[in-house]
Amino acid sequence: MRMWSWIAAAFVVLVLQTTSLGFFGGNLFFDLPLLFIYSIGLFYGARSGLLCGLAFGLLQDISSPTVFGFYLLTRGLVGYGIGSIKEMIFKNNYGYHVLIVGGLSLILRVLYAVPAILLSGFGRTAFVLYLQDTLLYCLGNMLLALPVMRILLALYRWVAEEDLTY
Repeated sequence: MRMWSWIAAAFVVLVLQTTSLGFFGGNLFFDLPLLFIYSIGLFYGARSGLLCGLAFGLLQDISSPTVFGFYLLTRGLVGYGIGSIKEMIFKNNYGYHVLIVGGLSLILRVLYAVPAILLSGFGRTAFVLYLQDTLLYCLGNMLLALPVMRILLALYRWVAEEDLTY
C-alpha cells in the first residue's frame, strides 16, 4: 500500500517543477524530475529507473515546445544508466551524488545545445546566454541533489518498512 506514495511524490515533483510555487520567473534553474529519476534508478534498479524516466520524459516532451523525444530518450537513459550502476555508487556518500547529478546535468545541457542553438540561429549572444543558463542549471541541480535525495531516501525507507516479513 505504501508503494503508492511514490506516485504521490512524483505528482508533487511535477507540481513543484511546473508551478515553482510562484517563486521563480522565466527559466528554471533546476530539474526536479531528473533528481527523482536519479533516485528511483538508485533505489530500485535499471528497470524501474527506465520506466520512471520514460514516464517523466513523455510528460516533459508533451509540455515542451522543443524537439519531441529529447526528454523521453535522455530521461529514460538516465534512469536506466543509474539503475545499472547503482551497486557502484555509495548511497551514503552524498558528495558522489552531488557530483553525479552535476555531471548528468552538464551532459544533458550539452546534448540539448544542439537543437537549442540550431533553432536559435548560431548567434554569439544565444551561445553565451545558453552557457550562463547551463551553469545555473547545473549548480541548481547540484544544490537540490542533497535535500531531494534525503527526502526520497526517507520515503524509500518508509516504503521498505512495509515490505519486511518476520
